[in-house]
Amino acid sequence: MPVTDNSSLSDIKEVNLSYLMLAQRLLRENYAAGMFRLGFDTDVADIVLRLSPAQLVKLAGSSSLICGFRLNDYDLLSSLTQDVLGGVLQQAHSTILLAQRAATQSA
Repeated sequence: MPVTDNSSLSDIKEVNLSYLMLAQRLLRENYAAGMFRLGFDTDVADIVLRLSPAQLVKLAGSSSLICGFRLNDYDLLSSLTQDVLGGVLQQAHSTILLAQRAATQSA
């Protein structure tokens, strides 16, 4: 396997572990807010919360990214990249778009 492949694989594993550790921390700090920010339903949130450190490392060892980016929505992406509304108002607009998307997905 070429060096670049090993480097990319190592980077993916690092991102996975960081994501899982962040997910657990967000869920422990505020379960409902963590679920919203991560886009998790209750079943997934409960499983992630119960993962032991050894299980986190094993799951993070996947050669594929386990997190999903939610930037495939044009309205959301454009609201995040354009400073039309400015500051807090823009952040609120992005949060509303994410909430609408989460509600649509769960319906």
